[in-house]
Amino acid sequence: MWRRSFSLVSMILFVLDFCAAGQKLRFYEPAQPNLAGIKRLAVAPCAEQDEAKLLCGYLQTAFSASDYFELFDQNKLTAALEQQRLSYESLRSSDSSAQIGKIIQIDGILFASLKKLELFPDEMGVEKVPKSVWTGEYERDTAGNIIEEVGPTGEMVKKKKYKLQTVEQHFRIRKAQVIVNFELINLKSGQQIFLREKIDNYTSEKLIIEDSPKLPSDDEIKRTLLAKTVRNFLAEIWPKTNMISRQIEKTDIVPDSAMNWAKSGDWKKAQRFWERQQKKSPTDARIYYNLGLALEAQGDYESAERFYMQASLLNNKQKLYQKAIQNLRKRWLTPIK
Repeated sequence: MWRRSFSLVSMILFVLDFCAAGQKLRFYEPAQPNLAGIKRLAVAPCAEQDEAKLLCGYLQTAFSASDYFELFDQNKLTAALEQQRLSYESLRSSDSSAQIGKIIQIDGILFASLKKLELFPDEMGVEKVPKSVWTGEYERDTAGNIIEEVGPTGEMVKKKKYKLQTVEQHFRIRKAQVIVNFELINLKSGQQIFLREKIDNYTSEKLIIEDSPKLPSDDEIKRTLLAKTVRNFLAEIWPKTNMISRQIEKTDIVPDSAMNWAKSGDWKKAQRFWERQQKKSPTDARIYYNLGLALEAQGDYESAERFYMQASLLNNKQKLYQKAIQNLRKRWLTPIK
C-alpha cells in the first residue's frame, strides 16, 4: 500500500514538473524583426498595364491563400481613402498612414511597381548530335522474315531498322527578364518595413526546331516569370514556424477549449476564445498571459508584450509572466537569421 501511494505521488510530481517546464508549441517567427505584428495587409493597385495588373493579381491570390497573412479588401481600402480624401501615394507619409491605419485597422500596405518586363530575341544555333536514323529497311529474323512489333495504337507493324549517325539539329532558346520594386509600409507607424528590387530571369530549355515543339508564347513566359518573382518575394517575408517550449496557464474555465486549439497550433481560435473569457474575467492574470502567448505565437510581439505586462501587474508574484516578457524581448530584439 505504501509503495502504491509512493508511486502515485511520484507520478503526480512528474506531471507537475512537466507542466511547469512547459511543452513544445508551434510558433510563427517573422522573417525579420520589423515584420513582427504585420499580418493584416492590403495590396495597392498596380499600374493599368496588363502585366502590372497580373503581378498584383498573383500577389492577392498568394496572400488570400495564406494561413498567416490576412488580405484586406482593396475596394474597401479605396473607399476609405476617398472618404478621408487621401490617396494611395499619401500612405507613404507617417501621418496619413497612421490615420488610415486606425480607421480600417490594417497593419501594412504593399506597393509593387513593375519596372521592366522584357523578352529578348531568341538565341538560335546549330549543333551536331548523334541520332538514330531509319535505314529504310526492316528487322528480319534468321529465316529472313520481317519482324513485326506492336505499334503506338496497338496494331502490329513492321519493325524498322535504325543506325546511329551524326546529324545537325537547329535549336532555339527563349529568354526574358523582370524587375519589380516591392515596398511594404507599416500603417501603424508610417515607417518603411521592406524595400527590395527583385530581378528574375527566364531561360527556356533548348528547343529543337526539327522536332517542331510548341514554343512557349510571350504571354506564357510573362506569366511564368511574374509568378516566379512573387514566389521569391514572398519567401523573403513569409514567417518560419518553430516548436518552442512554453507553458500554457490552466484557468478556471471549464472546458478551456483554447488549450486544445493552442496545442494543435490553431492560435487564432485560441485567441478568440480567451478574448471572450477576458471580458468575463477582466482581473484574471492567467487569461492575459495566455492571450500574450497566443499573440507571440502568431508573431505579434508588440501586442503580446502588452498582455504579458498586464498579467504581471495583476499578479506580480508569478515569475512565469516576467520570464515570458524576457523571452519575448530576446526573440524580438535579436535579428532573425
